[in-house]
Amino acid sequence: MPKFTHEALVQLVRNAPSLLVDLLWPEGSIPARRVHVTRAEFVDLNLSEYRADGVIVVGADPDDPDAALVGEVQTGIDPRKRRRWPVYVTSLFARLGCPVDLVVLTLDREVAAWASRPIVVGTLPGALTVTPTVIGPDQIPRITDLEAARRAPELAVLSAVAHGDEEGAGAIAFAALAASRDLDNDHSIFYVDLVLHHLGPAARALLEELMATANYEFQSDFARRYYTEGKSEGILAGEALLLLRLLERKGIALSDDDRERVLRCTECAQLEAWADRLLTATGRDDIFDPE
Repeated sequence: MPKFTHEALVQLVRNAPSLLVDLLWPEGSIPARRVHVTRAEFVDLNLSEYRADGVIVVGADPDDPDAALVGEVQTGIDPRKRRRWPVYVTSLFARLGCPVDLVVLTLDREVAAWASRPIVVGTLPGALTVTPTVIGPDQIPRITDLEAARRAPELAVLSAVAHGDEEGAGAIAFAALAASRDLDNDHSIFYVDLVLHHLGPAARALLEELMATANYEFQSDFARRYYTEGKSEGILAGEALLLLRLLERKGIALSDDDRERVLRCTECAQLEAWADRLLTATGRDDIFDPE
């Protein structure tokens, strides 16, 4: 489900504004700075193509930052993005007047290679050129140390998602789940679902062995059922909960009937359709009752 993966990674970055900063500049390489999330719209139009996945400013004063990052999550190759990304960078530079960098986060090495190419806007010498900084699987660390995972749970979750089908993924997932269990219930459910959704069969078997050895217990009923049963209804429940959380974060008000409708949905295709509409939705009707 690329749409779910895209929105989940966007939410991960927004939950931890320092995530991209920590990946770009390892601890100790720059002085400690405050990091903030700011608005990501670049024109006064409610169109998804003019809204970045995230904008992060660095500095003590978010209105007068030292630097800014435009964060984009890419799950696939989309040539239209290379025409829009310079708009994001130049518009943010005009708004803030500080250095602005474009950072692309992807889990796919082919997408990473595509996104890293310079974007040349003109033909004359000295034409405006925007070169994205790409964080792909090779730039995302494999975190297996439990204390390191607890210090940066979102980075641990990203590590598990990026390397979920590789050798040693079970240990990475175990560290991410151990870090997630210390969080509030909403974040814990969200992160457990995201990690388990991206684990390959071999990693899941290793994770099961590690959890049995460590006497690990999930903190939520949903997470326990999702992992121990491994049935399709458990996976659907996870996608439904994730969709509700993303709708809430987007500020779309839902009635109790709307929430019940999502939670009781038994069709994966229907959940995907609602998720596809999330990017451009401005209200609940755009999700559930589009014209």
